[in-house]
Amino acid sequence: WYNIQKSKVTFKSFGNIFQSFFTCSIIKGEMTMNYCYVFIGPSGSGKTSLAEAIFQPEQKIITYTNRSPRPGEKDQEDYYFVSDNTFNQMIKGNEFAEWDQYAQHKYGSSKAEIKKKLTVGNCYAVLTANGFWHLYEYFGTVVRPIFITISKETLQSRLKKRGDSSEQISARLAVYVEDLAQLKRLKAIPSLLVVSNDGAFQEAADKIKKGLLI
Repeated sequence: WYNIQKSKVTFKSFGNIFQSFFTCSIIKGEMTMNYCYVFIGPSGSGKTSLAEAIFQPEQKIITYTNRSPRPGEKDQEDYYFVSDNTFNQMIKGNEFAEWDQYAQHKYGSSKAEIKKKLTVGNCYAVLTANGFWHLYEYFGTVVRPIFITISKETLQSRLKKRGDSSEQISARLAVYVEDLAQLKRLKAIPSLLVVSNDGAFQEAADKIKKGLLI
């Protein structure tokens, strides 16, 4: 393989040059062997918990938001909390690889944040399928999707056990089919990893680690 230090490239094994060439990706002229893993799946599938169990906190892509911090949340750790004006200026400046609006609040992943994390090592994000496609369009194959599936029955049971109201459960189940339908398009991505979280949590986590070879 090779090490990259600024502009100097040193090959440790000449026989692996061509393999290295085909497995590396280009980000704005820079070669990298690191990947950004994007966790996708129905709301309530456990994708966030699985991501946090597999990766280190410093590997998380910290997103920007224009909402105020909730109790216990820390700036530059949970989110980059910015004003609505700052967020809008970032949109105009084309600084986001993806952004969306939920419940009157905006959330976005900056290109600079992702590039910074990729220069250090592998990183991860938990996004919608739409958010993944925006990242994939900009960064290419360094962005790899991990789709977490869960049966409707298991989802409903877990939501009840954790104390969600009937209204919250109905809202999540209403978008379940739509969320699951995203998997069909994602199957066009060769690196797609699909893991069921219907069983034990650790079993799903182990399957992801095995699939990512970590």
